[in-house]
Amino acid sequence: MKYSFRYRREKSKIGKEIYRPVASVYLKGKDDNWYLFYPYVDSGADISLFTRTDCELLGYELEDGAEHYVGGIAGLVRIFIHDVQMRIGNEIFNAKVGFADREGVPRLLGRIDVFSRFQVCFDEKNLNVHFILD
Repeated sequence: MKYSFRYRREKSKIGKEIYRPVASVYLKGKDDNWYLFYPYVDSGADISLFTRTDCELLGYELEDGAEHYVGGIAGLVRIFIHDVQMRIGNEIFNAKVGFADREGVPRLLGRIDVFSRFQVCFDEKNLNVHFILD
């Protein structure tokens, strides 16, 4: 099974148009509903990252998660890691997701619990990212 997503065209901070890999990802809320997000697919991110508001939308108490700090382009960010059900295509699985204690961080689909489930292919030529089940 293969799930493919088109890159999203955006304007970069240096003024050029750029295409970035994003995926349609659903996270299951405490209310048992699925919520759709479009995070950047980031092979350099250890863990998937979402915002404080996303955590509230899903009905989780932010500080009930395990507190950690992660660093990256946004500097050092305090996150709280929760176990959340995630869905990509028809595949449902448990994933560790970090919710930042603030807004203004990009949503990222990171490697932990995601990249081990799929072969992830970045097709720069055709501007697609593919999630392939072995």
